[in-house]
Amino acid sequence: MQGFFQGISFRLAKVGILIALLVGSVMSAIQIYIDYQVQTTEINRQISKITAVSTPPAVRAVHTLDAKLAAEVATGLMRYDFITSVTIKNELGTELAQLSRETPASNTKWLTRQISNEVLRHSAPLYMPTGGENGYITFDVNMDAAYGQFYQSSAVVIAFGLIRSSLLVFFLFIAFYYLLTKPLIQIALQVKQINPGSPGEQRLSRPAGIHDDELTQLVASTNQLLDAVDLALAKRRAVEVVLRKSEEHVRQIIDSLPVWVGARNKDGHYIFANQALADFLHTKPDAMRGSHISDFAEFFVTDPQQIIDLDAEVIKSRISAQIWEEKWITNDGEERDMHTHVMPMEFYDEVVSLVVSSDITELKRTQAQMEHMAYHDALTDLPNRSYLVERLEEEVRKANHGQYYGALLFIDLDQFKYINDSLGHPAGDGVLKHVAQRLTAVTKENDLVVRLGGDEFVVVLTNLGDELPTSILRAEDIGERLRRYISEPHFYNDLQLHVTCSVGIVMYPEEDAGVHELLRYADTAMYQVKEQGRDAIQFFNKYMADKARNVLVMEGDLHKALEQHRFSLYYQPRVDVTTSQIVGAEALLRWEHPDRGMISPAEFIPILETSGLIVEVGRWVLEDSIRQVKIWQEQGIWKDDMRLGVNISPRQFRSSEFVNDVTKILQEVGINPSLIEMEITEGIVIHNLEETVATMSSLCELGINFALDDFGTGYSSISYLKQLPVAILKVDQSFVRDITFDRNDRVLVETISAMGNMLGLDVVAEGVETCDQLHLVREYNCKYYQGYLCSPPVNADAFAELLTTKDITWGCGANKRDEK
Repeated sequence: MQGFFQGISFRLAKVGILIALLVGSVMSAIQIYIDYQVQTTEINRQISKITAVSTPPAVRAVHTLDAKLAAEVATGLMRYDFITSVTIKNELGTELAQLSRETPASNTKWLTRQISNEVLRHSAPLYMPTGGENGYITFDVNMDAAYGQFYQSSAVVIAFGLIRSSLLVFFLFIAFYYLLTKPLIQIALQVKQINPGSPGEQRLSRPAGIHDDELTQLVASTNQLLDAVDLALAKRRAVEVVLRKSEEHVRQIIDSLPVWVGARNKDGHYIFANQALADFLHTKPDAMRGSHISDFAEFFVTDPQQIIDLDAEVIKSRISAQIWEEKWITNDGEERDMHTHVMPMEFYDEVVSLVVSSDITELKRTQAQMEHMAYHDALTDLPNRSYLVERLEEEVRKANHGQYYGALLFIDLDQFKYINDSLGHPAGDGVLKHVAQRLTAVTKENDLVVRLGGDEFVVVLTNLGDELPTSILRAEDIGERLRRYISEPHFYNDLQLHVTCSVGIVMYPEEDAGVHELLRYADTAMYQVKEQGRDAIQFFNKYMADKARNVLVMEGDLHKALEQHRFSLYYQPRVDVTTSQIVGAEALLRWEHPDRGMISPAEFIPILETSGLIVEVGRWVLEDSIRQVKIWQEQGIWKDDMRLGVNISPRQFRSSEFVNDVTKILQEVGINPSLIEMEITEGIVIHNLEETVATMSSLCELGINFALDDFGTGYSSISYLKQLPVAILKVDQSFVRDITFDRNDRVLVETISAMGNMLGLDVVAEGVETCDQLHLVREYNCKYYQGYLCSPPVNADAFAELLTTKDITWGCGANKRDEK
């Protein structure tokens, strides 16, 4: 039972006292203030009355200078208790009467000082009946005595108010106790006896004497609340059962996860752990509760204190963190890579760090393997171009910083395609693997061997010395050893294969040369070896760079020439060696550069071939040639038995649209195809004989003739001549040039001509410039010839003039025309 002084009745009585005191005090204060105003008015009225009564006798006393009368007036005034002194003076200031007395002691002087002055002096002038001031009367008023009656009445008011308030509080206390406090105490005792575990077993009863009021509603509401709480507890118990089962299921799920799940507090103690984590640490989940992370330090590569600090930071900041690669060590000493998430989590009444770790060991291995594959060749396992670029950049920087020299070797296998074509790609792959092994065996550990692709390899020799001549000699020595070692026999199954290589070498660091420039320089040097016969080494020099740069510039100019129509066609007559009559011509491509003038075809035709422009340019040559023949035919100067030879490049000939393009041009121009003769080289034939024969046959069906150009400079296989539908055999000018004094050339020309005649082919000798050469080719039964003896290549207008000249008997000796 609670103490009396903590009861509601006491607190209500206390509040009542305060309210009663406050109300009584306010009312008393109002009453006292009113009394104060009345008393003040009364005092002022009495003073005015006293002044009015005492003034006449005082005037007579002053006028007559009657001191006795003045003393009587003063004595009369002193009869008032609140007057303490009286003084009467004439106009000259002479006292006629003066009386005073001591101010009596009083307990209310402090209060008088608060509301007024303790002594107030009143002075009144004394006027003569005839006018004019005759003196004055002065008296002092003791305000404490004047307010004495007011103070007494105020004390009565205050005392009465206190008694009234006390009685009111007492009766209120009795009423509050019996009407409220006592019933509440009974209800509180009943509530205290309720069993919290089973609130529905007991109900509150209404106290005696209580009717349908708020306490009755309180009892009813409390009983309803008890029923609701009892129902809620029943539901809660059911929910707890479900949650317990759910928690068991969640626990089973967490234990079944292939990741490690654990929770640690800020001090590094485990709150819980799943089965996967416990198995790795060779313990049980229950045993890990409360254990410290340092207990498992043998499994960590990281300092446990760093992990504790990270957990504390996550808990404090409430911000998740990740450890991308966390190292753990198994019981067998094997390293495991884990990707760990550390997250803040509310766990009952504290925040802990939830730690989830995924094993990425296999992923790391896979990534390492993929990275290796990205930077290495799948066949030879050598580094590839991507790795070369990164490593070579690093080596060039080191060489610049360390002031030493290195070398880049560009290696290309010679005629490697024949191994693939004849023995298949497995044999070629085997050779490439052998080459890779041999390159690795010869080079040092710090050197780099790279396969660029196909049959191309690059070797980077590092730190050959700080003297350029010495470094060049060392690079040359290593390059020669690599060349010889690669040239040794390669064994595939029971076959012994021989492969040579061409090696281009460039030294680094090279002024203003980056990685790609070094590769290009070495590649240029390697191709120089190819041009010079293969199976050798060649150092890059500035001449090669200038040549390569000129090729790039010329390639750009050729693109512009095609766009700006700067190409033109010249025509060189073909002459009958017997009649010296023009029987046709060969269309020759010419290019006049805007700055350099006329450029030799030997300079720009190979660039057209390598750049691929030859297909588009060749189509233009073919179309423009056919249109020119049509013009000459319409002019009547091109006979039906004449033929115009048009050179066809290998790339143009092998184009899948070549036959369709020729057919379309012939149809658009409307010309007899037999007037056109296509000149092909032996290089077209050897790449794919069957496809070549098929293309030529399709065009021959249209009526087009074919000539085999530059015969004798290539393979000159008679088997080709048997299968190819050619009508003309052209002897290359390199054989005709020295025919007059070189016996071997004479034999070759005679043999080629005889072979062509026996096969039923017309033989044309190219490059005839002298009468002696003409006599010999006529003697060897060449049917036609071309050369400066007849005419150099000329433009279309000049050739038309040749065709329209009546006396056109070109020749030597008896057939020589007269000079004009």
